Amino acid sequence: MMLSRREAMKALAFGAGAGVLGETMLSLGGRSSVWAQGGRVLDIPVVGFTLGIHVPSMAAMKEILPTLPGYAAAKTTRFASQRVITQTIVSGSGDIGAGDPIITMRAAEAGADVKIIGLVFNSTSLVFVVNGNKVKQLQDLQKPDTVVAVNSKGDFTHVLLVGPLLKRGVDLSKVTVVEIGGSGGRTKALLAGRVDAVPVHFDQAFDIAKQGNYPVLLDPAKEYKAWFGEVYFATTEWLKKPENKRAAVDLLKANLLAFRRASKDFAWFADEYRKYSTNEGAAKAPDDTIKPVWEILVKQVDAFPGAMESFTVQNFKDLVPVYKAAEALEGKVDVAKIVDRTYLDQALKELN
Repeated sequence: MMLSRREAMKALAFGAGAGVLGETMLSLGGRSSVWAQGGRVLDIPVVGFTLGIHVPSMAAMKEILPTLPGYAAAKTTRFASQRVITQTIVSGSGDIGAGDPIITMRAAEAGADVKIIGLVFNSTSLVFVVNGNKVKQLQDLQKPDTVVAVNSKGDFTHVLLVGPLLKRGVDLSKVTVVEIGGSGGRTKALLAGRVDAVPVHFDQAFDIAKQGNYPVLLDPAKEYKAWFGEVYFATTEWLKKPENKRAAVDLLKANLLAFRRASKDFAWFADEYRKYSTNEGAAKAPDDTIKPVWEILVKQVDAFPGAMESFTVQNFKDLVPVYKAAEALEGKVDVAKIVDRTYLDQALKELN
């Protein structure tokens, strides 16, 4: 069932719970841009957990951006629900969002004037971990007593699964999907036996596997030519102001610098991982624990491309059929009007 314009706006506004959204708006005070003694503080809503794949972008916001003229460390507010991140930006209560591209496109279909301007990371480190006692193959997800948990129905954690399921002939209408915000929350639900399959980051999957028969059943990064898990986005109105356009370019410059260093300098990545990862014990994690995560992200996932090469309109267009199959989009969105490389191209020009 496809969403009407009115339903889509309602889903954005209330999908994560009106109480959560109301509390968010009160805490943000309705206005985002502030200046600290050291420079401008960008207000960036981010996801609830920071895993290895998020580490360079967090370092970019907190440490590299302040090395550029006119900026202090960004203010990052965590939200478990991807829908709330999008709503925060669409409502004007944040500067640039670091969140889900599909929900952002759905907001555009519902009438929001938004632009996707760059990558928080490339591809995905999400894998689908299952209760191995109940789920042996993807076709088992059709069973009536099997439950799959995702962050939000129709977001990238859900749609990631749809392509591989369709490829294997699974009837999507028979798959029971529930919403649990945050990979940490989904992990707890899996271990407690409340759900049977969850998307989590592979560094979390390592820990889950130590606690029982919880194998990785699907690695979505191997299923798609290009995939976008989290992106930077802002409203067109916000981007119209020269100082905001400048800020968007500088944020992307900081991310490009972080990507390039993360890809080549394990010691730097390990230090930043200890600072920013929300994994239990991350602050004291030894190099031999962090290095396998780094190697997979750099060598297999290509999570930190030095020029964000995959960020093209065509790569987004190629994913729209999967988004439609998951009923995440109606398919009316003009991808070329939403995915805007202008800011990334300028950042690359200034760095190179």
